[in-house]
Amino acid sequence: MKKVVLCAVALMAGTVMFAQFNDSNVLQVGALNGSAVNQQGWVNDSDVIQLGLGNASNVDQYGIANDSYVLQIGAGNGSDVDQDGILNDSQVLQFGVANGSTVTQLGLANDSEVLQIGIGNGSDVDQTGILNDSDVTQIGIGNGSSVMQMGIMNDSDVLQIGLANTSIVDQVGLFNDSDVFQLGAANGSYVGQLGIANDSEVNQIGLGNGSIVLQAGFFNNSLVNQVGIGNGSLVLQTGLGHNSVVNQLGLGNGSLVVQNNL
Repeated sequence: MKKVVLCAVALMAGTVMFAQFNDSNVLQVGALNGSAVNQQGWVNDSDVIQLGLGNASNVDQYGIANDSYVLQIGAGNGSDVDQDGILNDSQVLQFGVANGSTVTQLGLANDSEVLQIGIGNGSDVDQTGILNDSDVTQIGIGNGSSVMQMGIMNDSDVLQIGLANTSIVDQVGLFNDSDVFQLGAANGSYVGQLGIANDSEVNQIGLGNGSIVLQAGFFNNSLVNQVGIGNGSLVLQTGLGHNSVVNQLGLGNGSLVVQNNL
């Protein structure tokens, strides 16, 4: 009887220990690459692949079943991933020289994907809450993206191609959606969403175009399209159910839209 009890205890202990296993895989090929992985919790998974010269990766995972994948090919690229919670997922892919990515996830089942190709591109993603989703793609030189999501099921997509384009997206609330596309040089976009189910789409093609979209409330919708040089748009929506469409083509055009029903 004693043997049966001891065997049962050993089996249970082994099962618990197995369930606690975190997994880390690091592959580095080249010179002066550096990787640091810190895992605290259960069933977290980290994969780091670095090929080239002087790339650096840092991964911190706290919680249960968080997943991080980092692939860097080139020289002087840097990635920092911090996950705290349950079932958060991060993927960072960087190809080129001196690209930098920071991902911070706090909560449950947040998802972030970052792809940067080129030289000196920078991305910062900060997610707090449940089921927030961010996708950032930057191709070119010196493009910059910042995404902050706080709440439940907010969604952000950023695509920038060219030189020194800048995008900032701040989302606080539930079910907000932002899409930013910029092609060219020195275009700038800011999207701020506060509330529930606000939707913003910004498309800018050319040189030095600028867009600001501020939405506070419920079910507001904004579409901004600008093609050319030095066009500017400001959209301010507060309240419920507003709809705005701005189309500008050419040089130095300016648009102001203010909608309020509070």
